[in-house]
Amino acid sequence: MPILDKDTSIDNHVTLWEITESWTELFELFENDDEINELVQNFKSEFKKKQFLASRLLLKMEFGDWKTLLNPYGKPQPINNSTEISITHDRGIAGIIKSLNPCGIDIQEITPKVIRVKSKFINENDIYFFSKKEKDLTVLWCAKEALYKINGNPNIFFKEHMIIEESEVENIVIGKIIHPEFRKDYKLKVHFIENYCLVYTLNNT
Repeated sequence: MPILDKDTSIDNHVTLWEITESWTELFELFENDDEINELVQNFKSEFKKKQFLASRLLLKMEFGDWKTLLNPYGKPQPINNSTEISITHDRGIAGIIKSLNPCGIDIQEITPKVIRVKSKFINENDIYFFSKKEKDLTVLWCAKEALYKINGNPNIFFKEHMIIEESEVENIVIGKIIHPEFRKDYKLKVHFIENYCLVYTLNNT
């Protein structure tokens, strides 16, 4: 499972891995853990099994334990550790971010599907609102997914409550959550790796 990309700062740590193993090879790295075996059997798709196992291996490497607690909205939290985390995976890549502050991360393969579903998440105030390019629209989708994962509040909607704006810094966008009960701005970093778009929050306080 080679590291595909790594970004480390004082408060932020992002690790991405390319999944090259079969799910059984990944499972063996857990040394026949009965609990992880029971969980992975819930996934029928081999893709899903590999993504689940790879992301939990990353947690195990970072924290010594793959298990997590969930907040009331389902956001994962390491056991016996106050670090904030977020998990992402798509097709053959899995990744995590850990931070001292609330954080979010998302990776998506750039495909035509994003054009078909853009009406569900794009806001007229978003950058790229008029764009028809798969790459631009995937940036918006990933940025809003990363924003959502900061706390996972189901009452915050992509189209109604999130706006993505450009910034003065290359490969940085500003994500705004504008909700009657919650309003905050975040800086997000944009990466392109092969045919994937990766977006994650920076050191937001």
